[in-house]
Amino acid sequence: MSRARRWIGPALFAGYTAAYPVFVSVAAFGTFRGGVAEGGLAREAFGGVAWGVVAGFGLIGGAFVIAAAYAILGPASEETTR
Repeated sequence: MSRARRWIGPALFAGYTAAYPVFVSVAAFGTFRGGVAEGGLAREAFGGVAWGVVAGFGLIGGAFVIAAAYAILGPASEETTR
């Protein structure tokens, strides 16, 4: 197994781990002013759905994309190499 393939999992995990606190920070500090939800992720995106919901589903979708990338690019298991 190459050294580069060994680092794919931790690199993808680090990327997702960096994206999640950004989402939480924007949701916490950029959405509420004086305890009232306004602006930021509380604004309507489309069809009455708030940007927070869209961004949350984006994070979930991103996790699936990362899982697929790892399945394709990640190291092969011991059983498949025998």
